[in-house]
Amino acid sequence: MGTFRRLGLLAAAVGLTALVVAPAALANTPDCSSTFSASPSALLLNPNSGFSPNEATVALNTPIPAGDYELTMVSYDDHDAKAVDQSDQLNEQWFVILLDAQGNTVFQSGVSPDLPDDQNWLTFNSSATLTGKAVTMRVVHAAIGDNVNSIVAFCAGFEPISRTLGSIGDLVWLDTNGDGLIDAGEPGIEGIEVTLVGQSGSMTATTDAAGMYTFAELPLGAYDVTVGAGLVGTTLSTTGAYIVQLAEGENHVDADFGFTPVNSQLGSIGDTVWLDSNTNGVQDVGEDGIAGVTVTLSTPGSPGGQVATTGTDGTYLFSGLEAGTYDVAVDPASGPAGSDLTTPGSVSVALAAGENFADADFGLAVPQVLASAVIGDTAWMDSNLNQILDAGESPIAGVSVTLTNMGTGTKSTQVTNASGKYLFAALAAGAYEVTVNTSTAPEGTGLTTVGKYTITVIDGESSLIADFGFAPQLPMTGLETADFGIAGLVLLLIGALTLALVRPGKQTPWHLVNAYEVR
Repeated sequence: MGTFRRLGLLAAAVGLTALVVAPAALANTPDCSSTFSASPSALLLNPNSGFSPNEATVALNTPIPAGDYELTMVSYDDHDAKAVDQSDQLNEQWFVILLDAQGNTVFQSGVSPDLPDDQNWLTFNSSATLTGKAVTMRVVHAAIGDNVNSIVAFCAGFEPISRTLGSIGDLVWLDTNGDGLIDAGEPGIEGIEVTLVGQSGSMTATTDAAGMYTFAELPLGAYDVTVGAGLVGTTLSTTGAYIVQLAEGENHVDADFGFTPVNSQLGSIGDTVWLDSNTNGVQDVGEDGIAGVTVTLSTPGSPGGQVATTGTDGTYLFSGLEAGTYDVAVDPASGPAGSDLTTPGSVSVALAAGENFADADFGLAVPQVLASAVIGDTAWMDSNLNQILDAGESPIAGVSVTLTNMGTGTKSTQVTNASGKYLFAALAAGAYEVTVNTSTAPEGTGLTTVGKYTITVIDGESSLIADFGFAPQLPMTGLETADFGIAGLVLLLIGALTLALVRPGKQTPWHLVNAYEVR
């Protein structure tokens, strides 16, 4: 439906929120039926011209749950019944917004395609993901462009997409030795409550006689799994919560929870592996722990033993230990590459009954790499314009060159010396950009080479390839020149003076080579 060209027709429609479609038009109405659908049949007028309504809101007879859907949108305009030319019925487009009971948006569709001028109906399909339960649908004119026309948002339907469901479990057990591992002979614990929280809310499960629990028929998504209180006289030997990113159809069976008996006679040994920046063997303020480092606990004369890996804060813990002598050792190779110990690599602990020893700390340091790369080299007067520093060509002093570290954005500047040389030294390995400031070159000259280089260096490398050539520029005459192609020869005839110039390979500016007086 048009805007300015059918103003009288539109004025009659102002204030309408629904369109009565003629029976003949309904005979070929596209099917918009889905599991969840609404048929607002709303006439959406051009808001860019100040007409209204340009949107309509309807309550859904059946709320649409959160989830994934196939969306069908049907547009209508009775082009056949128009007595005026329909060839410019542009931008007849709209979109859908779904709202929850609190008025929050849980879904907004893309914009429907423009309804072609030679048809009355258009069906548009796309995917839709609702983040919450929708109770209200709003249809809105897209109002794209300058030439905007009214359109009927006839209906919208949402068909659930069938997906394979998954599950999360698995075991709550009595970890008799407190090692956090399910060992042979360690029984499950019945009657422990486990809570699952996901996109559809929360639910609980209670472990059976074997200590098993399962949350079934779960769609893909992120879930929090938390265990409740264990048996009296026990404490967790594992984490008490998991975050599970469940894939479609996945059966996740690793959300296990262990409880170990509380024994006042049992002790523990820990504590931290840290990055010893100043290598003084003491964990100072600001020196952080190192995650993922392997620490081994053993008894003297006994090979093997328990193994722990440091957490994100660099801490580790061996719990449920009886009184006795233990050796604790760190594996530096499991730390950052090139790590060296700044403390002894092992500690002997005489653990008393019930003691919690928290001083088995280990410091690691990463050797500092000396910044040793170099980038340079020369600015010169390129007399023959060949972009090569030839013997006899003069250096240019006082040219400013800037170096930019591509990784950090740090910039530094050098000025060429009397030999035309510049040098950036003591550089760390990485990528750099070298740029010349042409305004610092001699007046009346221009580049014959590139003005910027991108160079990657490794430790100790000297890259002396960033040269910048300059040559005199031809003054502007205001006259046109004739370009003779490959040779790039240009003749300027000004009075009785002939200038022979060379333009190397379409490079600008033009350079004066010689001048010959014609007699």
